[in-house]
Amino acid sequence: MGRKFMLRELKIENLAIIDELDIEFEKGFIVLTGETGAGKSIILSGINLLIGEKASVDMIRDGEENLVAQGVFDIDEEQKKKLEAMGIDTDGDEIIIRRYYNRNGKARAFVNNVRITLADLKEIASTLVDIVGQHSHQMLLNRNNHIKLLDSFLSKEDKDIKEKLSTLLSQHREIKSKIEKIESDKKETLEKKEFYEYQLEEIEKLKLKDGEDEILEAEYKKVFNAEKIREKVYESLEYLKYDDDSALGFILESIRNIEYLGKYDERYLELAKRMESAYYELEDCVGEIEDISKNIEVTESDLDKIAGRMNTLKRIKEKYKRTLAELIEYREDLKEKLSDMNSGDFKTRELQKELDKIKAEYDKLAEKLSESRKEIALKIEDELLNELKFLNMEDAKLKVQMNKIDRMTNDGYDEIEFFISTNVGQELKPLNKIASGGEVSRVMLALKVIFSKVDNIPILIFDEIDTGIGGETVRKIALKLKEIGDSTQIISITHSPVIASKASQQFYIEKYVENSKTISRVKKLSANERIKEIGRMLVGEKINDEVLEIANKMLNEG
Repeated sequence: MGRKFMLRELKIENLAIIDELDIEFEKGFIVLTGETGAGKSIILSGINLLIGEKASVDMIRDGEENLVAQGVFDIDEEQKKKLEAMGIDTDGDEIIIRRYYNRNGKARAFVNNVRITLADLKEIASTLVDIVGQHSHQMLLNRNNHIKLLDSFLSKEDKDIKEKLSTLLSQHREIKSKIEKIESDKKETLEKKEFYEYQLEEIEKLKLKDGEDEILEAEYKKVFNAEKIREKVYESLEYLKYDDDSALGFILESIRNIEYLGKYDERYLELAKRMESAYYELEDCVGEIEDISKNIEVTESDLDKIAGRMNTLKRIKEKYKRTLAELIEYREDLKEKLSDMNSGDFKTRELQKELDKIKAEYDKLAEKLSESRKEIALKIEDELLNELKFLNMEDAKLKVQMNKIDRMTNDGYDEIEFFISTNVGQELKPLNKIASGGEVSRVMLALKVIFSKVDNIPILIFDEIDTGIGGETVRKIALKLKEIGDSTQIISITHSPVIASKASQQFYIEKYVENSKTISRVKKLSANERIKEIGRMLVGEKINDEVLEIANKMLNEG
């Protein structure tokens, strides 16, 4: 047999009445026993912290500021890959999970010294530990969870089908939403069609161009000031060229004078060249100014035309309360709305075809999944009945009821509910209508026996599974826990000496007062100490040789 995965070590500091605790667990079936209130449930709370349950300030031991819970767990290759995907290094075949919580409400969780969120911790721990207690019983009694229980038996192929159903449902909802939006928009558009057409015609005939209003404003300023511009341009030309004493004339004459001086000193020739360059540059400027002067022939009608267009744009912008760019965008939006109105039926038809195609594929896969579930339901009924009969529920009848629902869901069209009858002549009823506490415990144990074959969770923790059960039934439960312990690590909190006697390892939890404070301690029991503890569990503190002999016999029968 291969290596067994388990919780190897549990450390707890400052949790309730526990100041410090360090337990090393072995493989197989383990029990935690002790007086009521000694702290057995506190140990369970510590394990709960390691699997991602929330902490609270009142969990911290009086007088202390922090609580700490730490566990060392074995892991397999699949769990290693999941951890590595989260950025957590795994050196070897074990991980250390640690939780801190202080009175300020600050919580921290670590796996191999890498800080992680509670959500990630829960995901990691979900493949390691399963705690079976009152919460599990409530889960079993809630029929909405029954389909999850059944689906844990699905093959990989069927699980892929279920995943595909979820994807198809998302696609179906998305396309259906698109169709509904088109229909809604179409109705709205039809009601406003004439109004939209009027607006589009009004805006389109203006032939709007992006940025036109800014161009017109600049043009208006230029035209409005044309006379002033003309006057200054002609006056500049007079100064530069046309006048007898023009700037160009003076500069040309100066260049000639400087050139003449060149025969006395070469420096003047260099100056003359530079002046000549300036002269030609200025001459080019004069040419451009002359060109400008030829185009300053603006009439009053030109000004009126520009002003009229500007007023038209101003009115349309004010009417629609939009900028010119927004008006152009609105024009295109109106075109699209009116186009969609005409093509909406075609789009709806195409989407409906796609919707029908998805629905057909969904129905085909859902039917295939239903057939698989029917086979699994029969298997569960048969195996559960065998387990329940072993657990002294010989008259039990169990039916996994499958009903069809008329809506698409992530699970297909199936609705699953467990029905049970525990007595002869009693009709089958929903599990939450008939099962007593002891019966629920046995049904849950039976489920765990058959589900442990498929869920691969290596550690099962049972919280007082013997509650409400006695006699031969307890012995059967004890034998079943021992059987499961051959393949899975079982940790059971129990008050039953019968269950405790079947365990391969036993811890005793006791509490006492020290320095006016209540302290809880855990002790691994030796063979002789186990005899005494089983005796105490049988009769209380009045233990005699006869009781010890019975206790020893129970342990030897284990």
